[in-house]
Amino acid sequence: MEMKSMAATNEKVSNYIPDEISFSILSKLPLKSLKRFECVQKSWSLLFENHHFMNMFRNNFLSYHVPSSLILGAVENYKKVYYSFSGVRFENKVKLDWSNSYRYHIYTRVFGFGNVNGTFCLYTGHNGNIVLWNPTTQTIMPLPHSEVELVQLYMPHGANDYVDFNVDYYVHGFGYDHVINDYNVIRYVDIYRELLCEYPEDESSILLDWLVSTDIDPLWEIYSLRSNSWRKLHVDMPHSSQCYECTQVYMDGVCHWLCEYHETVGPCLVSFYLRNEVFFITPIPSCVDDCFYSETSWINLAVLNESTALISYHMETTTFHISILGEIGLEESWTKLLIVGPLSFVMRPIGVGVKGEIIFIRKDEELVWLDLSTQMTAELGYKGGVVHSSQIIIYKESILPIKGISN
Repeated sequence: MEMKSMAATNEKVSNYIPDEISFSILSKLPLKSLKRFECVQKSWSLLFENHHFMNMFRNNFLSYHVPSSLILGAVENYKKVYYSFSGVRFENKVKLDWSNSYRYHIYTRVFGFGNVNGTFCLYTGHNGNIVLWNPTTQTIMPLPHSEVELVQLYMPHGANDYVDFNVDYYVHGFGYDHVINDYNVIRYVDIYRELLCEYPEDESSILLDWLVSTDIDPLWEIYSLRSNSWRKLHVDMPHSSQCYECTQVYMDGVCHWLCEYHETVGPCLVSFYLRNEVFFITPIPSCVDDCFYSETSWINLAVLNESTALISYHMETTTFHISILGEIGLEESWTKLLIVGPLSFVMRPIGVGVKGEIIFIRKDEELVWLDLSTQMTAELGYKGGVVHSSQIIIYKESILPIKGISN
């Protein structure tokens, strides 16, 4: 009788897992998997309201290590210069000699969160000039003109007398399709044509045909390195008219960018899959981050521990807000990871590192980084030369040739 009672007790014990153990296991899961386990039992559905669990999850989420360098692009004596910061606490600072491969205008920008396979996408404003650049191999490949640019370049003689024809190019994505071994650039083309005066009926037929037939509808274009050409994308995706380099990231064959306003869902994340050229929209609710609805000085999209992260700085509270996305297309899969601050000494954030280190300029113009795991700040050892055109980019060296892929 006593042996039966002990057996029953042992059976009950073996079927019970203490919360401390289950929470420890769950806190190591990716956010997407964790969201799916919420339906197992009631206590698991409330995990994100449990402060103890969220502390474990944050610590595990921010404890990964990805070897790469943090690159600062600054301006010294009216020249673009680059510094590399590496080491556990960015203690190794080296001025990079990229002068041989970087011969473009001072305002040329590095697109996005960083490099893709060691290659950067550089662009200059909204005029359509784009190049691919590998600093390690010191190679540059200018991208060709698209059909839209050729129309603008070869306007018929005399057309400027009758029409103001302008085109703005907004780069939204730069990524790599590993299935077919191809680099891609995605951009939104905004075309507008204003008739300055009525054209005479006796004008040349070439000019009249051009004035009547030129397409002025906005469109999407995609560049393929393998074919070294642009083509029109037959999609109607949300775009950003304020498309800055800190609001787009690439990860695992998908280009992501922020759209500050969409007429149906409001602020959203757009995710474009390079392989099959389809896109998904993920709304960003104000309860996750109200950066689109309130006064903010800075919004950044980043990749943290293989997750898409939204990081914003709120001027009124001098706090940083960090949220991560569990599953593309699901509004409810956004999770607020943490809020850091107040940090009243922040003058202006300029970028994010691979582990979520937020780089900002202190009010005394010293460059400082914020460690999200410890919520402590430290100086990078650089002061001055950081202007509004400066940026922080992620770089991992690669000797893979740019042009070699298209052969």
